[in-house]
Amino acid sequence: MNVLVINAGSSSLKFKLFGGDGADVVMAGHYIDIGETAGKAAGARIITRRGTVEKTELTVRDHRSAIGDVLGLLRGDNLLGGGAVIGHRIVHGGERYDRATLLTPEVLEYLDEISVLAPLHNPVALACVDELGAALPELPQYAVFDTAFHRTLPEAVYLYGLPLELYRKHGIRKYGFHGTNHKYVAHRAAEVMGRDIRSLKIVTCHLGNGQSICAVKHGKSVDTSMGFTPLEGLPMGTRSGSFDPEIIFFLMDRGYAPGEIRTLVNKRSGLLGLSGVDSHYKTIEDKARSGDAASKLASDILVNRIICTIGAYAAEMGGVDAVVFTGGIGENSAYLRGGVLEGLAHAGAVLDGAANSRHAETITAPGSPVRALVIPANEELQIAREVREAAGA
Repeated sequence: MNVLVINAGSSSLKFKLFGGDGADVVMAGHYIDIGETAGKAAGARIITRRGTVEKTELTVRDHRSAIGDVLGLLRGDNLLGGGAVIGHRIVHGGERYDRATLLTPEVLEYLDEISVLAPLHNPVALACVDELGAALPELPQYAVFDTAFHRTLPEAVYLYGLPLELYRKHGIRKYGFHGTNHKYVAHRAAEVMGRDIRSLKIVTCHLGNGQSICAVKHGKSVDTSMGFTPLEGLPMGTRSGSFDPEIIFFLMDRGYAPGEIRTLVNKRSGLLGLSGVDSHYKTIEDKARSGDAASKLASDILVNRIICTIGAYAAEMGGVDAVVFTGGIGENSAYLRGGVLEGLAHAGAVLDGAANSRHAETITAPGSPVRALVIPANEELQIAREVREAAGA
């Protein structure tokens, strides 16, 4: 069974076509700097097929245009046939969905209703579903939810200090996100360590344009930094992360409209707002290294929040065996990883600077009580596995 996996980010789109029943990738692609949050007129497409990588600068207005381009590529290589299924990464599944789910009109209606809870992600993912449904109505489409892995959060963790009736009436609670990749890298870390995941306490750090940290105790998510929406937690590319909610009312009293504040905290804050330079961490890191004070401050704030969150989760789990770095920043920034691990030295993380510089799989010294790992994200493989299982069932 071939599985076409679509992973729509706020300013990007990835796809992978998995052949047969394994992990073989027939074609893969990555569209970057697309959609409203990119803020750019042109983007790029990177395609991997038949062992070659092709990068093309092109204008892709939005995610629908990117899907049209994907269809053209797959049809051009005669890769779309009967018996295939499509799997989508959907960020927010609310409380209804805890596993891969066939996308029926009823499911799509519910996901559209809760899109306000993931305004940068659910709408673009649903646009991809719509575009593929129109072009390939014969192929079933499934959703794999970022929130699903976090359905094991204890009640004392997922409830806020708000009146309980708000949860009962409106579902206001911590949901957590990036669950597909947190699940994948936690299991991969256990494999690398040669340990049963049911014996491990792991903190996974998904660091990219969107960022979250997860406490994985004995294979289950027991806490995570994102909450009711993907806005809570760490400062991200353009999202603020957590802050005192009274600030919202403070701004409203001074003339800011609710929509203006929503835009401010989702699209003009985080690394972009702190640095005044860019939302991309690579640019901020380069400028921080060259002495730009605002960029260094933005990086230092992010490192501080990561250290504090890992420390809290280690206390919550009663210890930590491994810290995993994944995502575009986590996999590629030795600068950030080094800063985080220096802050965790007291907890037993002994950094191996040389291994960190070459982005090795293990970046702590032999014998370090806490092991730090760099594991590439592979949400698409995890999605393909779960979609195959659901389609087979």
